[in-house]
Amino acid sequence: MTRQATTRIIAVMNQTKDVGKTTITTNLGVIMAEMGYSVLLLDMDPQADLSRQFAVPDVTPGMDRLLRQDTFAETDILSLNERLSLIPAGAELIGFEQQHPTRELGLKLKQLLTSKSVADRDIILIDCAAISGLLGTNAVLAATDMLIPVSANQQALHGMINMLPVLRRVANLRSPPLRLWLCLNRLPDNTDFAKQFITVLSEYFPQRVLKTVIYDSESVNPADYLALAKDLLMGRVN
Repeated sequence: MTRQATTRIIAVMNQTKDVGKTTITTNLGVIMAEMGYSVLLLDMDPQADLSRQFAVPDVTPGMDRLLRQDTFAETDILSLNERLSLIPAGAELIGFEQQHPTRELGLKLKQLLTSKSVADRDIILIDCAAISGLLGTNAVLAATDMLIPVSANQQALHGMINMLPVLRRVANLRSPPLRLWLCLNRLPDNTDFAKQFITVLSEYFPQRVLKTVIYDSESVNPADYLALAKDLLMGRVN
């Protein structure tokens, strides 16, 4: 394993539901920790699906409390194993999302991630709310990378297309530029349609579509997520 020179902060986001955003965040976090990286998961979605993946009760405070404070404390971070930790969403996170956006609130997460409590992490994975809200804006301004899961259905594609103009506007507020990646997820296995979809998306988004495809299956294949993690960390694209 090659240690990260600086912390990679990867925001996983799509405007629509049921594209596998939380599943991808969870599995990447577990796999990257097994690869030897120190990984912190942030649940920045008021629905708290990521927190439930690790059986964390909805009432457990986390990002809702931290976004009202100025610094992280180690007691705010739940240790899942030696290399993997989590900050849950918290029951009051929706209250932050409903606040009127200001530049100070938009940069809140970026400021918090400079804390010594998280600065030694190799990778921070953020399970994001929609980009149009205050939580999504915080994630985009704090992240080094954005990973957009894309499924081969109209709703998922519509969600991705809708978020791109908003993403461009928010990205103009930050420096350095955000690295943007697309992950093909839940594609029908080994079909001509899937092959055509991969080709078309790669043509429209050159050097942005990661090589590994997660096919539609009832079971998780750790090898797929290991390959996807390597794609993301090394910039391997179609």
